Amino acid sequence: MKNPLDDLDRSILTALSRDARVSWKDLAAEAGVSAPTIRDRVKRLQDIGVIQGFAVEFSPSALGFSLEAVVRFRPLPGKRHVLEAQIRETHRIVQCDKVTGEDGFVARLLLKDIGELDPLLETFSRMATTNTSIVKSSPVRMRPPPF
Repeated sequence: MKNPLDDLDRSILTALSRDARVSWKDLAAEAGVSAPTIRDRVKRLQDIGVIQGFAVEFSPSALGFSLEAVVRFRPLPGKRHVLEAQIRETHRIVQCDKVTGEDGFVARLLLKDIGELDPLLETFSRMATTNTSIVKSSPVRMRPPPF
């Protein structure tokens, strides 16, 4: 598929990825076009599915979560669907991907301290085996794809 973006679209997306709350006026000044042009372009980018939404990024540590863990779940036979439902219902899991290979799911979860890990994982013991890694740092957080 041909890339539907031109230079103005890429400029808008770059600016929005830095600050999704930037005003049409400031975006227009940066891009050298009018505010109505920016508004129309952003609407078009939403309509074609390039922009799917605008979000707030939270600081887990400011909310009391000092640890982040990556957990690989390997479903036990016949337990994939019940495991997926349990993952969806576990609010400490803040991101999860269904993956190929021996593991069925790879999830990120937040912990206030290491003592919370075993009780949380225990809720999955009848559905899956787990392999957990504690995140030391995140040199690359989720970022936009190259435009």
